[in-house]
Amino acid sequence: MSSALEGIYEPGIVDPGVPSTSGTKPFWHSSPHPFANHQSEWPKDVVDIVVIGSGITGMNLVRTLLKHSSNLNIVLVEARSLCSGATGRNGGHCKTMTFAMWEERKRSFGIDEAVRISAFEHKHLEAMASAIREDRIDCDLVLTDGVEAYYDQKDFEKAVAALEDMRVHAPQLANLHTVHTDKAYLSQVLKLSRRAVGAITIPAASLWPYKWITTALGRLVDQGKLNVQTDTPVREVIDHSKDSYATVRTARGDIRAKNVVHATNAWLGHLLPELRPFISPVRGNVVAYAPVRNNGKGASPLGLDSRNSLWLRYGAKDYDYLIQREDGGVIVGRANTGRKATGDDSETDLSAMAHLRGFADEAVASPLPGSSSHISHAWAGILAFSQDGLPFAGRLNLAGRAHQWVCGGYHATGMIKAFLTSQMVAGMILGESCPGDFPQSIFLTEDRIRQLRKSVESGKPVVHNTKARL
Repeated sequence: MSSALEGIYEPGIVDPGVPSTSGTKPFWHSSPHPFANHQSEWPKDVVDIVVIGSGITGMNLVRTLLKHSSNLNIVLVEARSLCSGATGRNGGHCKTMTFAMWEERKRSFGIDEAVRISAFEHKHLEAMASAIREDRIDCDLVLTDGVEAYYDQKDFEKAVAALEDMRVHAPQLANLHTVHTDKAYLSQVLKLSRRAVGAITIPAASLWPYKWITTALGRLVDQGKLNVQTDTPVREVIDHSKDSYATVRTARGDIRAKNVVHATNAWLGHLLPELRPFISPVRGNVVAYAPVRNNGKGASPLGLDSRNSLWLRYGAKDYDYLIQREDGGVIVGRANTGRKATGDDSETDLSAMAHLRGFADEAVASPLPGSSSHISHAWAGILAFSQDGLPFAGRLNLAGRAHQWVCGGYHATGMIKAFLTSQMVAGMILGESCPGDFPQSIFLTEDRIRQLRKSVESGKPVVHNTKARL
């Protein structure tokens, strides 16, 4: 996006291209699924739906569609192996940060819509946990206390003030949070260093996202319900309104489909240049610390408790996100100013990696000396940042897109946006009406596109008319 309103990466409209064939290897891929590079029989006839992308969005689109209509002919197309994009490269955490976005959302969308967006994000924890349990998938799901740890007094006071204002308008959501200022609690219970000035906790979860997605998709392939084409980059989608289908042109051949869903998140702008000014692909950096042995058991090299997952907030737009796994392993991701706007995850960034190898000595209470020697994996992933901070969902009411839908662009927080957004889009494809409590600002309406264009041209924040609907 040309105006870079997020302020954490350089401005400029970027074509993400196609995913790199030599991406860095994340810890989550250390146990590849047997169907990771599966290719079903190539579809010869017109299919009902092609889904482009095999992350959490692609998986839940397919899952929801087939739960409602099991006879649908669906093809899932992935440029690389299954779940090789952002979902398979993230920090493995599910936690909202609604109060941190509260004031910005009030200004952009109004109070009523800000409440809907916040409630929508909060619903993801239970919705995802319920789906994992319903499908009986072992993906290391652990319900945790999500800890927003603050190291700057001004930022902490601002966060508490936002939470109190949120309490006025959405007390049922604000009441899920607990503010902590007791120094003994911060150091002895939350295991934070003396630099921490306060914390806000909320229910959260950690999991192995790759296991969840690939297990769910693998079962559908095994059952003969899903056609999967991995290692199949899409070059373009040919779509004429006079035809009854669109043609998905790939590196391995063409697939004709009555509906095509773009579920590629940060790569949306490549196949959809109309949306490119409003979605920035941004590289994030993550490391995995291996557990250490303590009395014959796995222990954390950072001295943390697996009951907590953390966001360590050092200053405005400068933080790390972290989960402590039950076996003692730690996954830490870095978010800060100066990120690269790129679709290339084949390399990591020097400053981010230098920080991730040294943050523990300053941020947590009692890491092992030389804890960075326990880092086993370091990788990059491509996040999507949108011009107005929300994803894009719904039918593509654009010229030459008569049979196409979009579902993605999660503003770096897909684990609290993707599952229910994809569920809603699947329902719309099946002709169902949208739930009344779903945030209307997520839809890709003509009014929203006008406001996004105005924001890019002026460099000012988006102010939406949330009454405009599909």
